[in-house]
Amino acid sequence: MKKSIVLSIMLCAMGFTALAQTNFRHISFGEAIAAAKQENKLVFIDFYTDWCGPCKMMARDVFPQKKVGEFFNERFVCVKLNAEKEGKELATRFEVKAYPTFLVLDSDEKVRLEIKGAMDADAFIAKVEAGLDPEQSPERMAQRYNSGERTPELVDRYAYYNMEQGKENEGFQIINDYFNSLTDTQRVEAANAFIYTRYTMTWDDPKAQFMVAHRNEFDASVQKAILDRMSRLYHAAVISYFSGYMFRENKFKMDEYEELKRNIQCLDQEKAKPYAPMFRMIESRLKDDDATFWSVCKSEYDNLAQTDRGLLIMNLTRLIATNDVTILKDISQFVRSRLKEMSPNTIMMTGRVLDSIESKLSAK
Repeated sequence: MKKSIVLSIMLCAMGFTALAQTNFRHISFGEAIAAAKQENKLVFIDFYTDWCGPCKMMARDVFPQKKVGEFFNERFVCVKLNAEKEGKELATRFEVKAYPTFLVLDSDEKVRLEIKGAMDADAFIAKVEAGLDPEQSPERMAQRYNSGERTPELVDRYAYYNMEQGKENEGFQIINDYFNSLTDTQRVEAANAFIYTRYTMTWDDPKAQFMVAHRNEFDASVQKAILDRMSRLYHAAVISYFSGYMFRENKFKMDEYEELKRNIQCLDQEKAKPYAPMFRMIESRLKDDDATFWSVCKSEYDNLAQTDRGLLIMNLTRLIATNDVTILKDISQFVRSRLKEMSPNTIMMTGRVLDSIESKLSAK
């Protein structure tokens, strides 16, 4: 008796789980259109391929979520089609060339919305909702914007739409014009945090400089997002020096570097701490010979964050372009001794570094 009760509970749980996730029906396109007419819904098609990583991420992490299933099952007849197999003809018809591509069609087979690429559940639902809202159609957004409307929601979505269409300059101009129109008080409101978290790309952007200067004035609900964005911008800027890019491209300017360093050192101690070994290595590369620089690299290696260790290894041949056998042998031995600590992706990239170094040694 107890076993049968447990089994019934398990079966019920399985049934609820199945209902909670997105219901992709195993039916033909024609049957999906017919079902949409009958149920007064739209058709949602997920075009995927067997080799597409982002497609697998959506199938694994997004579509099984309860909130995603509830959203899509209520509004759409959902089908999945392999664009290289049973969905090849439809993929050609609708000019699907990137994966994943998601189409929403009405019961007359007219495309109402096209979305490319993977994203998290909340962003995906918001994208679909926005795409099907007449007030957020490209034509209507342009009309609203040109008539003078400047709500945060419209500015964000209209700028993003332009960028999706390859009009990055136009998109950033919309954001910058909006930013410049705001008072300092308005700039730190939660509704305007998107300016920094989505459209501020470099630490020397005026938007970034404002964000840093006023970081403690932002609304508490967005404080963490602002600090995270600020940290990522600084890290990216330091990496451009740390990786050797600024040296190789002859873009190194001492005054810009010193300003970046000062700004980071003004952060609280814990946030600034991970950068200290990177600065010591950057400055050694600037003034020291290869042997001295490599010595600094070895001594500072364990002080680096895990990801920065990988970046150093992957850029060694850019940073140390030497034919000195002693240095090359020491680099090779050091890198090999650290392989067990690296992530699989870093190990793959490190293999190329070792090939380059050890091919030089073989030629000696």
